[in-house]
Amino acid sequence: MGQQYRPIPVNTALLAKRVLIVDDEADICLLLSGLLRRLGYQPTCAHFIEEGRQCLHTQKFDAIFLDLNLPDGLGFDLLPTIKEDQTEAKIIMISAFDGQAERRRATEQGADYFIGKPFTRRSVEMALQTIQV
Repeated sequence: MGQQYRPIPVNTALLAKRVLIVDDEADICLLLSGLLRRLGYQPTCAHFIEEGRQCLHTQKFDAIFLDLNLPDGLGFDLLPTIKEDQTEAKIIMISAFDGQAERRRATEQGADYFIGKPFTRRSVEMALQTIQV
């Protein structure tokens, strides 16, 4: 008699890529985190720069969706912390201010991708594919 094959159970939550969303609009966080969950990611939301900074100090993320305008400052203010603490994380800036100046500054300060608001499922999927997360 041969032994029966039994697959080892895998906790997929441990394998899911972790994504931080820093955006003060609750509906954007809800929409984006729902989409990311359906795509197999494990999202965490923060609504302020300081809240985002605390998340960055307590866990590692594979990608960060960072809003440009937040109640306690500009998303740009959080970029140095991300670059210092999360060297492997990819940064996707999101903003209703979708001009060349904002895009250029985001790229110059280390963002890997920029999505204008309102965004679509397709634009989020394209960003994730482009940055390979």
